[in-house]
Amino acid sequence: MRTVISAVSVILLMLLTGPAHSDNAKFEVLVDTDAACDDLRALCLLLATDLVDVAAVVSSDGALAPERGLEKVRALLESLGREDIPAAAGRSLSVAPPPWRSFCEKVPWGDTLASPTAAPPQAGIGAARLMIECLRNAGEPLTVVCLGPLTNLAEAMTLAPDIQSRIKGVLWYNDDISPLSGTNYERDSEAADLLFTADIPIDVIRNTGNDDLLFDEALLGKIDGLDARCAQRISSAHNHPDVFERVRDGHLGLWDDLVAVYLCHPELFDMAQLAGKPRHRINRSLNAAAVRKEMLDMLSGHGDHENVIFEEFPFDSALFKKDVRPHVREIIEKHGLEEWRLCVLASEMHRHLGIYSIVGAKMGLRAREILDAGPDELEVVSCAGPQPPLSCLNDGLQVSTGASLGHGTISVEADPEARPEAVFTRKGHTVRLRLKREYSDQTRNDIARGIEEYGNLTQPYFDFVRRLAIRYWLEWDRRQMFEVERQQ
Repeated sequence: MRTVISAVSVILLMLLTGPAHSDNAKFEVLVDTDAACDDLRALCLLLATDLVDVAAVVSSDGALAPERGLEKVRALLESLGREDIPAAAGRSLSVAPPPWRSFCEKVPWGDTLASPTAAPPQAGIGAARLMIECLRNAGEPLTVVCLGPLTNLAEAMTLAPDIQSRIKGVLWYNDDISPLSGTNYERDSEAADLLFTADIPIDVIRNTGNDDLLFDEALLGKIDGLDARCAQRISSAHNHPDVFERVRDGHLGLWDDLVAVYLCHPELFDMAQLAGKPRHRINRSLNAAAVRKEMLDMLSGHGDHENVIFEEFPFDSALFKKDVRPHVREIIEKHGLEEWRLCVLASEMHRHLGIYSIVGAKMGLRAREILDAGPDELEVVSCAGPQPPLSCLNDGLQVSTGASLGHGTISVEADPEARPEAVFTRKGHTVRLRLKREYSDQTRNDIARGIEEYGNLTQPYFDFVRRLAIRYWLEWDRRQMFEVERQQ
């Protein structure tokens, strides 16, 4: 028997965040990368937008050798807190490496190369095997985004012909298909020829040579100004001296990143069918200015659909209370705009700036990151009980996940032993998050000290709790503060 959260809280939540179900369709994709510099940008675009679910990432032999590419991918996923995404390396090709391999080695994908313990367990099973597993286990057919040679997908289809029906389509960056030619084709022409004889929709995206299809200083400067984590990862990589030199000299084009934009905004690309091959298309042209704008929108990590009333969520420090004002910029820089937005809304809904409502907001957002879920896509069971202060966690969970009583997507477990813990489910995948012991102990000890000094439930006590909540909001990292237990 479970106790449900109050209807009043749910009504407030709906006023703040809109309907309980998202109106935005999601693209579920497998990504195959050869780990070039433009692949880093493409992956960051896909990971930044909540329009895309990345089921897995595999590396192919192209700009980098597959194992080295896998190291770069893992470093990126670890730096973004997305270690939940499985990754695997493909087989090496018996051909000479491209001349730009030494440059690609220098491009930093993460703060450090990922440690072996950070690698997900699926990473050891090989690229083709991982692709087969993901395609067979997905609820719906997946789109395969290929940013290098088609080696891994061809191998997967050879090993498991049944997966062809599980492929919604292939998006591939290549120079031409009439005839097939270009770097990615020539790297493994046999694999590409096999794919193009299969009955699979293939859309090929290319840079059409426009002068405004460069990754230039102007675009990098705009990305530098975005607070979102994926944008900052691109910024960090492209401001590396060896990479920035190529940006400055106009030697980096928009290449694989165009595929990521096409996935979400195909209306910006003029696609033409290959004669006699209605399932094969290539872009004749594209709207370069609009592509650059959409790249920035995708990297910002949020779109117009996130806010119901606001055109843009406020983060001007002058708009906030005096005790919060000095910390606004630092909180946003450390935790991102999305966490800022959710913690502000949770506090307004909760009617005071409390510790556990902030913890709940951080917990719900972390669960969404782990399960790659947008707002309103999770079912939530809270273990925090119905009694304050621990039950305040529930308000933060509601705001950060969008789970609501009206749609039966959130409940509170009727367990006499309430604890800062919750279970989150999306599409058959379940994860349990609990606040780590050291954080619970710190909260308990700090509150006990406040009661001893100010008395229980007095105004000075609530002022003290507010100061604690602001401090925890700033100092506690949602990627570090929870134990994560995956469940079958």
